[in-house]
This record gives sequence, C-alpha cells and structure tokens, in this order.
Amino acid sequence: MNNLDFKIAFRTFLKGKWYNFLNIAGLALGLAAFIFVTLHVDNETGYDRWNKNINRIFLVEREMPNGPSPYTPGKLAAAIKSQCPEVEETGRMNTALFQLPFFTPSGRFLVTKWVGADYSISKILGIKPKGFNLDPKSTVPTVLLSAETARILFPRDSAIQNKTVNMISRNGMPMPIAGVAEEVPGNTNLNFDCIGFSEDITQGKDQSYANQIYQTYLLVKPDADIKLLSQKIDRIYKEAALADTSQVAREALTRSSGPAIYLDALDNLHLKPHYGTQVNNQIVHGLVILSIIILIVTGVNFTNLYISQANKRAKEVGIKKVNGVIKKQIILQFLTEIFFQCFVALIISFGIVLTGLPYFNQLLGVNLLISGINLRIVLQLLLTLISLTLLAGFYPSLVMAGFKPIAVLSSNQFKSGATFSWIRGSITVLQFTFAIGFLITLMVINQQVTFMRSEDPGFKAKQVVYIDNLGIYNTPQKFESAKERIRAIPGVKNVTVASHVPGGIIPATFEYTLQSKAYSMQTIGVDYGYFETLNIGLKAGQYFSASFPVDSANTVINETAAKAMGLNNPIGATVAGCGGNYKIIGVTKDVKAQGFEANIQPTIYLMNAGCGLTKTQIMISAEGPAMAPLLSTLNRQWSSINKLDGDNFNYHFLDELYGRLFIKQEQLRSVLGYFSGLAIFIAALGFFASAAQAIRLRMKEIAIRKVFGASGEQLTGTIGKPFFYIVLIANAIAWPLSYFVAGKWLETFAYRIHISVAPFVIALLISIAIVALTVCLQIIRAVRFNPAVKLRM
Repeated sequence: MNNLDFKIAFRTFLKGKWYNFLNIAGLALGLAAFIFVTLHVDNETGYDRWNKNINRIFLVEREMPNGPSPYTPGKLAAAIKSQCPEVEETGRMNTALFQLPFFTPSGRFLVTKWVGADYSISKILGIKPKGFNLDPKSTVPTVLLSAETARILFPRDSAIQNKTVNMISRNGMPMPIAGVAEEVPGNTNLNFDCIGFSEDITQGKDQSYANQIYQTYLLVKPDADIKLLSQKIDRIYKEAALADTSQVAREALTRSSGPAIYLDALDNLHLKPHYGTQVNNQIVHGLVILSIIILIVTGVNFTNLYISQANKRAKEVGIKKVNGVIKKQIILQFLTEIFFQCFVALIISFGIVLTGLPYFNQLLGVNLLISGINLRIVLQLLLTLISLTLLAGFYPSLVMAGFKPIAVLSSNQFKSGATFSWIRGSITVLQFTFAIGFLITLMVINQQVTFMRSEDPGFKAKQVVYIDNLGIYNTPQKFESAKERIRAIPGVKNVTVASHVPGGIIPATFEYTLQSKAYSMQTIGVDYGYFETLNIGLKAGQYFSASFPVDSANTVINETAAKAMGLNNPIGATVAGCGGNYKIIGVTKDVKAQGFEANIQPTIYLMNAGCGLTKTQIMISAEGPAMAPLLSTLNRQWSSINKLDGDNFNYHFLDELYGRLFIKQEQLRSVLGYFSGLAIFIAALGFFASAAQAIRLRMKEIAIRKVFGASGEQLTGTIGKPFFYIVLIANAIAWPLSYFVAGKWLETFAYRIHISVAPFVIALLISIAIVALTVCLQIIRAVRFNPAVKLRM
C-alpha cells in the first residue's frame, strides 16, 4: 500500500466518517466482548494448572443410589496404597463444619475454612510452608495459616513461625502456629483459612466403612491406566465394606449392582465435577459460544457496512484498472485498509475492557485483572485480528476488485448483481437469527430464575436469622437455658438449633436399615421447634414435642425418604443407623434445601443422633418489625447467653444464604442479557447498512413509482416488505434452535419450568419493532425526494 493509496483511503474514510464510526464501534464492542470472555475462560480453566502433577491427581468418589458423594471411609486410602502399585501416594482431607475465631493482640479472624489433612496431601496438592519444609514422618501436627489469615492476625510480622493464637476468645485456648502456607501461583480448588497436617487424621476416630467423611486423593504414576485402577479400587472397596463389622456398610452395597467407586480428575473439579454443580462450566461454554457468535456477527456486519459504501469507491477501482493495477493488488489494498480499521477497533476495545472490567468482575463475582493477559491470550487476539480481517475483508475486497472499468466509469453508480444481494440478505438473516436466539434463551432463563425465586421451597426463610456459635447443643437439655434467654427477647416467635440450615453445607449421608434393607439418607440433627421455626409443613404424624420427652429418641423423615423406603404408612416403623434405633413419629413435606438443581434427597431428622452430628446453628424466627431491635438486644446479651464464645456474635439472614444457591444462574442471566443486547445492537447496525444499500440501489425505481402516483405508504410497504421477510425467516430458524438450547439448559434442573410460547412471540414482536425503527425511517426519508433529480442521473 503506497502513499497515494494511503491518502485515498484516509480521505475516503473521512468522507464516510459516520458509517466508518459505526463500523469500527460495532467491531470494537465485539472484540471487547471477546477479550472479556477470553480473560474469564483463561481464569476459569486455570485452576491448579500450576501443579505439575495435575494430570496424575484424582479424587476418589462413591457412587450412591441417590447420586455421587466425594466422601469415603478413612481406611480406604491405606488399602489403596498397599494394594495398588500404580498409585504413588494417597492422602485424606476433612473440612470442619464449624467456624472458629482466632485472636492475637493485633487482630481477629473468623476461620470458616478449617481443613485437616494427612502430611501426604502437601505433596499431592502442592501445599508448602513458607521458610521451612514439612516432615511427613512427624507425629506432631503442623498448623499453617493462609497468607490472608496471617496478614490479619500478624499485620506487622514479616516472618511468621512458631507463633500462637487464642481460639474462641481473646483469652481462650492457645494454639501454636507453625507458619504460613506459600501462596500458589494461580487459582486452586483447595482454599483454606487454616490447615492442620498430621500423620493420620483418622487416628482416634471411627474406622468403620459406615463412617465416610474423608476426601481421599490419589497421586498416580505416569503410566497408570485410570480405568483399570478405578475397577481395582472399586473391588477393594466392596470387599472391605462387605467384610466390615458394620451391618450398615454391608447392606449399603446390596442395593447397587454397578461400580461403587469413581475417580474424578483434579482437572475437572472446578468446572466439571462428577459430584456437584456444573454451572461454572455452563457459563464458560455459554460465554465462549456467545463471544464467537458475536465476533462472527460483528465481522459480517462490518462486511455489510463496508459493502454499502462500495459504490463510492467504484470509479477509483476503475481508474486503477485502466492504469494497469491488477486484481490481486486491489484486493491486497482493501485488505490492508480493513486490517488497519480492525486494528483501530482492537485498540478501542482495550479501552472498553479497561473501563468495563470492574463491572464485569462484579457481574460474575470474579477478580480478573488486565495483567491477566498473557502470551497465550495475546496470540489468540492476533489470530482473531487476522481471521477477522479475512472474514470481514475478503468478500468486500473481492466485490470491489471485481468492478468492471467500463461499467463503473460510464455510470455514477455501481449496481451489484443478484448474487451479492442474496449474500447480503443471507448475512442479515444470520445476524438476526443469532440475536433472536439470544433473546429467546434469555427470556427462558429469566423465567426459570424467577420460578426459583418465587416457587415455594418447602420452608419459610424470610424473617429467620441463624447464628454461628461454638456451643454444641446436642441434647435439648443443653440448649434449654440459651433457648429460654432468647425466647424472653420481645419479637421472637420461635427458637431452635440444628446441625445444618437450608442452603448451607450439604448434610452428611448415613446408611439406615429397615427390615434388613439399607437406605442412604441425609441426616440433620434438630431440636424442638425446628419445623415450626422454618414453617415446614407436616404430611403425617407429628413433630417433635417438648410435651412428650420420649420424642427425643424418635425420628421424623421427609416424604422422599418414605417413598425411598417404600412405606405407605411410615408412622410407627423403626429404622436403625446413626448409632441407634429410631421410631418414625412424623413425615414432613419435602424441602428443597439445596435449591432447584438437585433432587430432594431422602432426609431423616434426629434429636439425639449417635453419629457425631454437632448442633451449633441457632435459628430464630421473628416478627417483621421486631427484627432490628431483636438483633440489637441479642448482640448486647450474647456474652451472657453463650459464655463459650461471647466475644463473637455473628448472624446471617437465612433468605440471603438460600439466595446464594441461585447466584450462578442469575449471573448467567445477566451475562446473556448484556450479550443479547449487544447482538441486537449489531443486528440493527446490519439492518441499517442493508437498508441503506438496498434503498440506494432502488432510487430510480422509487422515482418511477412516484411519477406513476405511488403514495409514501405504498412505497414504504413495497420496499420494506423484503426486510420483514428476512425477520420472519430469521425467527423461523431461531425458534427451533433456541428451543433446543433452552431445553438442554433446563435439563440441568431437577425442578424447572415448561417452555411456553410467550418468549417466541415476544422475540418476534421485538425483532419486527427493530426493523420498523432501523429500516422504515430510512425508507420514509428516501420516498420524500424529488423524483426528477434521480431520473436525470
């Protein structure tokens, strides 16, 4: 591209500055969306990538009748290590279900993620202390703080080794801290505030195969066959469980004919876990698809706008050809021009990213930084820029290089052929197909999220607070004193304590036997008033009642548990497990305690559980206007109500906790909303360009029709009709595609809406309205000209 070509390109750019501004602005928005998504995808797919052994690390999971579980018995790790030579190392972890405050003279930190682990976990997951090495043969536990915890507790100490913190209160139980864990150079699936290593974390605990509370990790040798290893561990597990002294462990295997063990790769645990939700993966895949589609649509839109200005360059091309410039040189010239425009759009897109990154982080709940752009992302952007130049530039370059000198130099206007008009029409259909598909899918997602927010989950979370505390109230007698003190506060309706709250940590699953058959049930420790506090409906029988103290030795189950055990009349039946025999005195209605994605699990509620459940979650339901003064009074009196941790009054609203289960889906809705708006805007630009080009080419036709008496309304209908056909065709294509995509997304929910016709009709009306705004206004302006002017041309 010589100086003359550059001057011509620059002057042509200035002449059509508004078209070119729209062109570059649309392209910059598409590139900005692509950069946002590239940063997010790189962040989400980078979990534990820094660990050199990521492809050799696996989590051992159990396949249960009600779904997979990440917990295994403590003895399984040793059995695998001794019988599987292809396994290099095994290690176990256990995350505490309680919160514990740490105190130092400089600060206080509420530890919510306390992890216990074997020393071998350090080698497997790459956890290292700063300044010294762990001794895997040490018989003394080693406690490490995370870097964040250490900064708060010891803000003025650069080297933290052999320090002491006080647990529970400022003058509470002292605990030695060996040091601080090194910060890993990337994201990790193992986040903790405090981690304690020991030679054997199962020491002194129930070693039965019925006690499955540990996460077991494997580091396999490089040449290991994972499929064969999984089968071998499955056999080891089944043989050990069948030989176990616990009848529950033996009975648990009799109902399953398939494998009992599954090996889940560390690489899958964040996005595609075998156990748990895959919403993160859905968001990543959705964003990738959306960004690619928007980039393609932006590219073809760029093409459309560029071609709409092609006739203004026709004489330039004709003169160049007369002067001996060959077609290849003209194509290269226009490709170079388009490359520079794309490059300018890329620079502008970086400005958009810098401005919008805080909002994007807030939208998805992440902490992306512009410094996260690494060499891989730069190469992706360069490849995208080149691909976009070819995608957006090859067709218009070919069109303009194909101008015939005689035709363009003998006329003031270049007339494109039917083939090019058909291609432009197809591009416009493609643009609106994607935009309409986004819009329909967005409306379905919005309906599902609204359904989850408004549908009765089986309990009432509003006006209920729960309090974290260290007091363990496993029997009604232990809780009685605190309960009476809280009840005396004005505005309190009900008070109870439980091991779990809806929307919190998933309850542990234990095996129970009924008539020699074993059943897995989630187990929740409760107290009197639990069902009344949460307003859980009663299906049959009765709740636990303080008027009948014998009830504390009985149990209440939910509807799903009754169905799972095949009990048409469960009242009076006795189930064995969790350290006792329990007579069923009531059946409650089902509660969607873990949201709408997972099926309701068989659940058993116990007052006096013999399997180690700790009841620490105090729940209080209050009268609406009394909530604020009630909390204020509790805060003042807490040190006398609960002397164990009187320094720590921490409360949470239950509806906020439960609402966190929907955050990822709401993020997906918000992201798709922004992307749908962007796609519709780009489609409108495409329609604007197509309409401008089509009307320009039909000006003489419009003039002749006006001479023969056609009215403005008739001309608007005649010229605008093809564009409305385009919209109808785009809707006809988008409807089945979006129905399929939305249906697949809804299949990830156990409880979901049925797709109605409303989103499709609304999308049709919106697309017609967009056409009316972007096309009809141009047509109305075009039909007001003086026909004599055009007929003289």
